[in-house]
Amino acid sequence: MLNTYSKFDNNLQRDQYAVAKGTILKSEGDESHARLYVAEGWLAASKSLEDGNHQIIEFILPGETYDPTTADGKTSFVQLEALCDAVIVSIDTTAWAQLLQENADLRKSERQRDIAAQARQSERMLRLGQASAETRIAYVLIELCIRLSGGDTQCDHEFHVPLGQQKLGDFTGLSSVHVCRTLRRLNRAGVIRTGDHMDILIQDLPALADLAQVDITALRNEITTGVA
Repeated sequence: MLNTYSKFDNNLQRDQYAVAKGTILKSEGDESHARLYVAEGWLAASKSLEDGNHQIIEFILPGETYDPTTADGKTSFVQLEALCDAVIVSIDTTAWAQLLQENADLRKSERQRDIAAQARQSERMLRLGQASAETRIAYVLIELCIRLSGGDTQCDHEFHVPLGQQKLGDFTGLSSVHVCRTLRRLNRAGVIRTGDHMDILIQDLPALADLAQVDITALRNEITTGVA
């Protein structure tokens, strides 16, 4: 996607920078005047309550953009954290608006991405409110599998997620202990195999889809765009 942006403004690459794992790019309430493009690495967008309880609301993966700016156009509504070493491009709001104005294809692709993101959030919200721990974990693994496959018709059954059980729990509304027990059950049942530092191998995708209560093809069409 960076190449797409660079076709319209070669100066965008000068705003590319590297960040280390654990870097907080934005805190809730910070000034925000830019959309972030993730060239490498993963980011987590999260919200916190005053008592310290924490919820990750989105992972931003390589090739994706995210705008943390609130409706006031000035501040960030989330905290953005690098989950691993990452390379980020900061695109000023004015420059971004100009890119969208000048290129219809970019406008269309970004609209499709926004719709896909809304669909992902609705699927997650349903499971956070109504589903068991196994269903929540199974759904997240399938969602990440689909997203990391770039919307291809076949998921890459083996992939890596740069987050521990605590972060996975923050995303699924579960404690790290509950996540650990759930992953252990899925491993014992032969549905998945987890390796060191969250290497994931989906051994039985139909069984995982049943647990997640999803139709893989329908979900892929709902939450991805096929836009490179």
